[in-house]
Amino acid sequence: MSDNQTEETTSELVTEESFVDESFFTGEEKKEEVEDTGINNMLQEQFSPKQIGSIARYTEPVNGSSPLETALNMFKEDETLRCIPVEEYDHVIGFIDRKTIESVTDSVWKRITANNIIDYTQRVETILYAQDYIEKVLGKVSAINREYGIVYFPVFNSRSFYGMVSLDDFLDRTSDIREQDLDKASMIQESFFPHDDIISQLPYSFHSWNRMANKLGGDMFQIYRFSSSCSLIACFDVSGKNVAASLLTIAVASFFHTFVASNNSEKNPVRFIAMLDHYLESVVPSGNFLTAAFVYVDENAKKICIFNCGHTTIYMLKKDTVGSSKGKIISIQPKLPPLGMGVVHDQLLASLKQDGKDRPYVAYNLTHGLHVELYSDGLTDMKSEVGKRYEDERTKEFFVKLYDKNDDEVEATIEKEVDDWTGKAMLPDDVTVLDVRF
Repeated sequence: MSDNQTEETTSELVTEESFVDESFFTGEEKKEEVEDTGINNMLQEQFSPKQIGSIARYTEPVNGSSPLETALNMFKEDETLRCIPVEEYDHVIGFIDRKTIESVTDSVWKRITANNIIDYTQRVETILYAQDYIEKVLGKVSAINREYGIVYFPVFNSRSFYGMVSLDDFLDRTSDIREQDLDKASMIQESFFPHDDIISQLPYSFHSWNRMANKLGGDMFQIYRFSSSCSLIACFDVSGKNVAASLLTIAVASFFHTFVASNNSEKNPVRFIAMLDHYLESVVPSGNFLTAAFVYVDENAKKICIFNCGHTTIYMLKKDTVGSSKGKIISIQPKLPPLGMGVVHDQLLASLKQDGKDRPYVAYNLTHGLHVELYSDGLTDMKSEVGKRYEDERTKEFFVKLYDKNDDEVEATIEKEVDDWTGKAMLPDDVTVLDVRF
């Protein structure tokens, strides 16, 4: 076969995807893959993200009797390497880190006079185990770091050296886990809010807007239908913030969901709210409480009853015509204390025996064009970028302006008002606004 024929045959065999794998003979590429993927990634997958083994990184230990130049070369070869585990008598006893190496080898003279690796090793007596849980060990690791300045810790799986972790590794993973847990909890909390299919069955217009100051919050609203013509809208604000407050909102939502699931025959809103307070008294910790606003609507009787349990002012608006400057606005202040202390339960049941005298709620005729506005105190407490509070009077003015907005503009108008007022400032508290239109 001629040389030309050889070249042609070769060009036919070698495609763009073909390559010469020299690592098959040298073993260099394969060795690197085993060290990176096989040692670190594969071993880490044996443990859950909450266990130390999932964050430990394996680096081949170096013998403490080796010259310092050995460690220096290892750091030069791997720029991501933060420290090297050091062995003495075939047992990992500590680490030598990059900063130490750089400080003792920053001149030719220091390199010549430098001793063995063991002389610059930070000994670590604390041993961590791969199966231990990160959050349980974090406190001990932090305390050792504060007292002795130790940053890196050896990790063992059974009796074998498994890898190393740093305090930063602990903090980063703990932060990630908590963030993921908060995201899941936020989704669960959000799932307890009334769904669109419930809202769409109401014989009147209902609009809601909610923004939590943190991932989890203490605001909640619920809708309960006693019948096709009678319904109860409730807005809650739990004392406290974040996780503890969110747990109480779920407790409230569970009460409503339980009544729906059990097809409870209770038709009296007074008894219903009394039972809710009695239930909350048993689950709310001492010192905590919930403010609440209830709007009971009876379409057949054309009546509306409002219960204010330590909540923010409830506004009822009725303009002569949309866009008119004439009309009525009624401010409904609390007539009952907050829920969760058992007082509301007693007062409501006592009122049933008084034949309507000194009622703990207010009742009005239900007329076309009537709007009811409920909100949490996060609205009045929100601050501008210069620290100016929104306050009550501005809240009332906003609801007067909101009256003229079409149904499909309500939620966007509320969001714009909050965004325009707060700007880049953080919300000091959760904000919930409910707009009910008849």
